[in-house]
Amino acid sequence: MIPDFLWSLPDLVLVGLSFGLFAALGLVLPKVGRRLCGRMANEPETRLVDRTQRGLRAFLVFLLALTLNDVREKFVRMDGEAAREAGEIKLLHRQLEIDPSPWSKRERELLRDYAGAIAEDEWKSLGARPPALSARADEILAELRRLAKSRAMTERGSGEGNDLWTRLNELEDLRQARLQKAQASTAPLFWIVIGLMMVLECLMTTESKMTPRRKLTLGGYYGCLGMIISLILIFERPFSGTTRLSSEPFRQVAKLPDR
Repeated sequence: MIPDFLWSLPDLVLVGLSFGLFAALGLVLPKVGRRLCGRMANEPETRLVDRTQRGLRAFLVFLLALTLNDVREKFVRMDGEAAREAGEIKLLHRQLEIDPSPWSKRERELLRDYAGAIAEDEWKSLGARPPALSARADEILAELRRLAKSRAMTERGSGEGNDLWTRLNELEDLRQARLQKAQASTAPLFWIVIGLMMVLECLMTTESKMTPRRKLTLGGYYGCLGMIISLILIFERPFSGTTRLSSEPFRQVAKLPDR
């Protein structure tokens, strides 16, 4: 919905642009409506339209606020899940530090590389359109699986290889879940319905002459709707823009010393 080059702008600028655009549309569309439909001639008809307009405004605000709360909660959950995933990699790294196996040193090195690939490569690929997982991280994870398989076949009695294999599968499941959430977005039909409701609500403004105070009120109202919409779109892209999920937990794991 927003051109890609706009995502490089600060989020405050995007919110400000949305405010100005929707405020302008909110003042222009009523003029179009008055030219097309004219002013309501009788009082009962005017009252009916005004009541319908107030109800539609309240429903629009409620619907957008509910959607904003949902995407914000999703953003917060994904941030917590990323921190927990980095913690799982760090815990596995620490367990391998006390592992006497000749494979453990290489496995620790690959785990650090894996965390670095997620922080540097996967965050960028998930922020692209369409979102995708990092090919480099896939290669590192595949090599870790080969080592785990070799360990399981060589050290049949210890069970370390099987445990490592299970942990690697859990890490892959976390990656796939992150990809699914990055791909999820509000259905286009939702925005079509919101747009039609906003246009209809604008056209219901029946006064033929707008006072400065009324212009300020209407412009502020529609501008606020635009800000809410821009916030929804910002939170729906958790891996791009200036407001994005932090990859710092993975960077910290990538910098762990090898003991």
